[in-house]
Amino acid sequence: MTRLGLQKLVSSNIRQLNLFFQETQWKPDGQKELQICERTVANPNQSGGYIKTYYLNGRLFTDTEIRMLHDSILFSPGIDNNCAKRLLEKLKRCASKYFGSWFEFVKYREMLKRTKNAYIYNYLVEIGKAIKRSRKVSFRYRKNGRLTDKVFKVSPYFLIISGGWYYLICNTDGKEALSHYRIDRMEQVEMNFERGRDFYSVESVDDFFEISKYLEEHPRMSYEEPVSATLLVDETLVEAVELEFRITAKMKAQDNVFRMRIVSTKTAICNWIINLTEYIRIETTSDPSIIELLCYRARCIIELYQKAQK
Repeated sequence: MTRLGLQKLVSSNIRQLNLFFQETQWKPDGQKELQICERTVANPNQSGGYIKTYYLNGRLFTDTEIRMLHDSILFSPGIDNNCAKRLLEKLKRCASKYFGSWFEFVKYREMLKRTKNAYIYNYLVEIGKAIKRSRKVSFRYRKNGRLTDKVFKVSPYFLIISGGWYYLICNTDGKEALSHYRIDRMEQVEMNFERGRDFYSVESVDDFFEISKYLEEHPRMSYEEPVSATLLVDETLVEAVELEFRITAKMKAQDNVFRMRIVSTKTAICNWIINLTEYIRIETTSDPSIIELLCYRARCIIELYQKAQK
């Protein structure tokens, strides 16, 4: 292709891109449409004494938006290390040359236990296809760190994210109710040719089913029954409780103490209270056995350390 022909091809492609930006109303800053602009630059070495250059009049993402996307990857436990590194490198290419210097004072410390499953996104695609085609999915599952020999076969319905992890809401063959599994604990995920079970034939599913209600009934994606409890919380821990639990009511009870109504599992509540008894106390609860469990755990702790001192 001649130089003139190449110039015409580039110009034609740029016009097509600008038409696309105009039709799709790409406005990175909410006001100015993204455009590829032409600029003439003096160059005595070229015939005519100039060359034409092209540039974008804006960016798809600001450096602050790149930083937000960057951090969301850093703080996502469901992404394995290698995948996270690849994504971060790609993001940095979308940033300006000043990106690093603007945020050089931001220091990170590895705080997450990341998944070691490098195939998690392949599995998400495979499961997504199965949901769309109403097909069953089979997989092996890792429990307590060990991969089971059993092959699970399920009818998939929803993919959700909870606590930074991906979960599959489904019906397991041989069971009547809904089940859920964490995607990063799966291995050998395959879509089957067998048609999946109709969603509305599953126990407890009707026309009024809401996935948000299912999540409320399974706090922390646990199979434990949800329980409610009213806590008396020292004001220094109010924010921590709000971050950890679903709050249904909150009011100031007295100086430096708040009364907070929470919904969670018995295990989760006990684990918190046993560590922070000095600052949090259960006032009332929908499940009195939670008090018995706390007393039992407290006795075990006392006996353990009394023996250690003898």
